[in-house]
Amino acid sequence: MTLYRLSPLILSLALGACANSDGGGSEGAGGVPGSSGSGGSIGTGGGGDAGRAGAAGTGGAAGTRGATGSGGTTGLGGGGENSGSAGIFGIAGTSGSAGGGGAGTGGAGARTTGLAGTNGAAGTTGTAGQGAGSGFGGTVGAAGADGGHGGEAGNAGTNGGAGTTGCSVLPVTPNATQQAKNVLCYLYSQYGNHILSGQEENAIGEPSANDVEVDYIYQQTGKYPAIRSFDVNNAGNADRCLTWWQANGLCMFGYHMGAPSTADGYTGSMTAVTGGINSVLTPGSANNVVFNQRLDNVVNQVAQVQNGNGVVILRLFHEAGGTWFWWSKEGGAQYVRLWEYAFNYITNTKGIKGVLWILPYDGSPQALFYPGSNRVDLAGADTYNNAYDYSPATALFDATRTIAGATIPIALHENGPIPDPDQLQSAKANWLFFNTWTAPYPENDTAVAELKKVYTSTYVVTRDEMPSLK
Repeated sequence: MTLYRLSPLILSLALGACANSDGGGSEGAGGVPGSSGSGGSIGTGGGGDAGRAGAAGTGGAAGTRGATGSGGTTGLGGGGENSGSAGIFGIAGTSGSAGGGGAGTGGAGARTTGLAGTNGAAGTTGTAGQGAGSGFGGTVGAAGADGGHGGEAGNAGTNGGAGTTGCSVLPVTPNATQQAKNVLCYLYSQYGNHILSGQEENAIGEPSANDVEVDYIYQQTGKYPAIRSFDVNNAGNADRCLTWWQANGLCMFGYHMGAPSTADGYTGSMTAVTGGINSVLTPGSANNVVFNQRLDNVVNQVAQVQNGNGVVILRLFHEAGGTWFWWSKEGGAQYVRLWEYAFNYITNTKGIKGVLWILPYDGSPQALFYPGSNRVDLAGADTYNNAYDYSPATALFDATRTIAGATIPIALHENGPIPDPDQLQSAKANWLFFNTWTAPYPENDTAVAELKKVYTSTYVVTRDEMPSLK
């Protein structure tokens, strides 16, 4: 069954509130109108004594206008497939009261006219409603006698804040930023309804290659992927991530971290640690010092993104369970110890708040490598089909879901050929996103016609269809 995607405008309203993992948020309650302000008091005229007419009373000073009430904040729609409806209207501002005219003094004769009453103060602005409806302005104050003018109406309150939609999920990072909460709620709203497009950039670390893949996709389809993925070894990641984020895209950081006993980078990542993982986790050891320095590489880049109000999906120690990277060579228990150490160091010791954590399995997920739902926001696996094989990897999705559970979204954090969106839906392989590896995979392993089909599918979310999650 084809599922239709929310428009970017409606999704842009979903900052503070997204739907649970099964669909859109519940609607906010409809607004009720604000009450009217009370009228101004009546100005009283003065009584002159009989006799000769005195000098004419001077006119009352012009009434000053009351300060304009501030408007409520803009209402935000519910996340997910259906927008939350408007909340209640703001309460009406009260009206300005009318000024009273002072009495003119009389001589011996006819009574002179009393002083003009001052203008009543302006009605205050209606307070912001909880939903998208506007608050009503205050009503006009009644005119005072002897020329006092009525108070002016208060300005209407602007749209109220968003009606809640029931997104109760929170990032596992302690005291996560609002942006991280927004992103996680959005991802939950899409899980099972759509798949986000993703693309890894620049596997070779050459600056001239940074945009090769995303530019190729745009040239062929007129679209950019929703997620751009980076390797911490490459320079300038934070700047490119923030540029992507400002265009409503998401960022994911992986890291081919060299074993602490050898050089950093891809080759070092496939080398066993001299002294073993125990030495890496022993405070003050040579390997521990280097490990901390390399975790600082992560911290420094993510901190720059966080300082720009951005969010990073962190894909550390990827292809968990495989025997080729040093972090998985000693089995699941040691892998989990590394994960726990890195999680605590990055979030608690270094205070990073703008991250989401994805547990990135290889193609054969093992429960022994799972750190637990209190340390994982998302889970995922990877696979590389043969060229032009667009099958949905349903068995891999199901195996990962069996370990992580039915609630945590499951992503295809690396792939070669992109799974066909029609097959994904018919097989119910509800991957949260795909993340195609760098050249030659977008260019050589997915045909141009299939690439166009994927990036124009109503099931696939591209960057131009993302809401602002800032």
